[in-house]
Amino acid sequence: MKEFKFYASEEEPLEFPELGVPMCSLVNQHLSLLARKFPETKFLKAIVNSCIEHYHDNCLPTIFVYKNGQIEGKFIGIIECGGINLKLEELEWKLSEVGAIQTDLEENPKKGIADMMVSSIRNISIYDSDSSNSDNDAK
Repeated sequence: MKEFKFYASEEEPLEFPELGVPMCSLVNQHLSLLARKFPETKFLKAIVNSCIEHYHDNCLPTIFVYKNGQIEGKFIGIIECGGINLKLEELEWKLSEVGAIQTDLEENPKKGIADMMVSSIRNISIYDSDSSNSDNDAK
């Protein structure tokens, strides 16, 4: 068995912002499914207040990935954990990137979204430089 450990932290509902509780639940659901898919990896869940005193609510959910007692990866907060629309395959990919699991996914499920964002940024940059050049040409 591999020496990986995952900690998915979840806060008490009354102490956590409304958006965070569903996100913790979503991450925990995905980790439960991944634990079944990757039985050679040890997945553990802990209530944050029992592990880290005064842990900030805005840091939830949190996933720590350890190998042989050393931290290999960490995902802290909604954005780092994948956002409120996190898909199982996206979390699987994130965990494989830090070497925690060996996925059979061939590419990042979010790759298409990232490519579109980069393309949009490039188009804006090209447009901005064209408009500044035309401004300079007119002078």
